[in-house]
Amino acid sequence: MKVVFLTNQASYHQMHYARAMVNLLGADSFRIVFQKPTSESRAEMGWTDEFTEPYIIRFWQSDASTSEACRWIDQADVVIQGRFPIKYVRQRIEQGKLTFACQERLWKKRPSLARKISRIGHLYKNYYSLNKSNYHFLAIGAYAAQDLNDMGIFLKRSWRFGYFIDVPEQRPYPSERDHIELLWCARLSAVKQPQRALQIVKGLIDQGVKAKLTMIGDGHLKTQLQQNISQLSLSKHVKMLGWQTQEEVFEAMRGADLFLMTSHHGEGWGLVVNEAMSNGCGVVANRELGSAACLIDDGVTGFLYDGSDIDELVERIANSDQAQIASMGLQSRERMSALWSATIAASRSIELFEALLVGNDLAAKSFYSEGPYTSIG
Repeated sequence: MKVVFLTNQASYHQMHYARAMVNLLGADSFRIVFQKPTSESRAEMGWTDEFTEPYIIRFWQSDASTSEACRWIDQADVVIQGRFPIKYVRQRIEQGKLTFACQERLWKKRPSLARKISRIGHLYKNYYSLNKSNYHFLAIGAYAAQDLNDMGIFLKRSWRFGYFIDVPEQRPYPSERDHIELLWCARLSAVKQPQRALQIVKGLIDQGVKAKLTMIGDGHLKTQLQQNISQLSLSKHVKMLGWQTQEEVFEAMRGADLFLMTSHHGEGWGLVVNEAMSNGCGVVANRELGSAACLIDDGVTGFLYDGSDIDELVERIANSDQAQIASMGLQSRERMSALWSATIAASRSIELFEALLVGNDLAAKSFYSEGPYTSIG
């Protein structure tokens, strides 16, 4: 079986999945294609394209690279189309070849009727004109499939998916301390809602809980956040570090009690949830977040809360003892290892692809009840 994964730019988590696929299929049977160089916004966060694996094709690099990628797209048994122009896979879909669209939710801003009408051209070109039985959907996040299924697209051909990383070696849980160590890491932007993290730590302190918050990241809300910290008298409880290296972030996750993920519905997935849980940290997350319902077992591997309902969340955290919170971290890592690692995703990919290639669609729908490649609808 030959498989090609199309994506817009290099990312370390896509490479974790690519390596896992190569480990199972062999380097001659898999390619990952980067459409363009790493963007400035990604580079600012520490993303680089220094990968040297021979199964990488950099689409933009030369005419030869573009031609090689197009050959793979045409000849592969399976194509996974991430953020990559539809024109390059249209012909194979029309020819009945197995192809998967792979994306986060379509409506990251709640759509009005006018907005839906304005997107009719896009919807027809990318979906309605290719709504064929051999074209399936890998839904990144809990709401991605619903956005399209509600419009009659990919009905009964949608599968739960996500982003995947390798689960690192287990580290000892932090020794006992006299406070709750909270961690937040993201761009300081409206989608990420960093003010919610301040509300959480302030709520805990007001309830008499000793709590400290470390915030990693930068962005246009930095000055406002600094002012909020001062206004809320949190200067002794909150520290802002700016961007850190990936390993420094992971080390912070291993040292924290709870990771706060406060993004709203505009966050299609939220890879830091994978990272925190894989590093043995329980996660507090807004239910609107794409990965929250997929990865977090409420009360077991972390806490889920509804939008702006911070008071109930604070109460739940305040009523949890250190042993309960420590258990969340340990069970988070176990859940990622058992269900959501790159190795699990690759193994399930191949099993599902093999079934669909021989027309065994009904069997494929019953393979999994949880985790990646669970059938939706």
